[in-house]
Amino acid sequence: MIMGILTDIIMALWLLPAYFKAPKEYRLDKKYIIKTILIGLVIGFIGAFILQIILGNIFINILKVPQYSLLYEFIKAFILFGLIEELMKFSAGSFSLKKSQYQSKFDYMLIFALAAFGFTIMETTIASSNGGLAGLIRAFFPFHIMWQIFMGAHLYEYKIAKMNNDTKTMKKELAIAFAVPILMHGCCDFSTTLIVTAASSIQTTMSTLNLAMLILPLIYIIILIIFTIITEIKFYRYCKNL
Repeated sequence: MIMGILTDIIMALWLLPAYFKAPKEYRLDKKYIIKTILIGLVIGFIGAFILQIILGNIFINILKVPQYSLLYEFIKAFILFGLIEELMKFSAGSFSLKKSQYQSKFDYMLIFALAAFGFTIMETTIASSNGGLAGLIRAFFPFHIMWQIFMGAHLYEYKIAKMNNDTKTMKKELAIAFAVPILMHGCCDFSTTLIVTAASSIQTTMSTLNLAMLILPLIYIIILIIFTIITEIKFYRYCKNL
């Protein structure tokens, strides 16, 4: 439990420098920040949790997908986790943003990041309570938050294109805003599954397939960490230049 709470605190520290680098007129009201985090927790995490249970039962009990098969792990990674969680974080961010006075690109990025932080508080606390490498990775490379900063930036560009009746740009920005976080999320979770499976298999059988299942996902995780660092640096620079 203590490890989980410490992980949440470290994740919050990712957002604070960006917030304080922005000019005072761009800073969100503190009550609004807390409200957005709570919305992310309620709509994001709880909503996603309920949908995951419902859809998981549909795949297992109705569509008869074997629960411990690689196919089900793929479905879990890309649909139950990647698709559902990113859509619920989007819903939380959009709900908080709706009818608010905060409408700049900075607002979009920060509000979606705060909603993602609310979502990931509970998930990270649970996942990190046992300690280990997973908890440290979640703390120092908060993928959920970075994906939503990315989504928020492109949703803002979508809004601008819509105001200018630029249909081509609208479609492009909307596709990027959803496709990139969903696919990166799905690949991240599926890569983790492959790494665990390959590591277990290698203990008994050393083969080219097992090595590939271990090495390729590890390469992707490294790429994802680089993406997270670059996104955070860009966010800081954007805040600084406001």
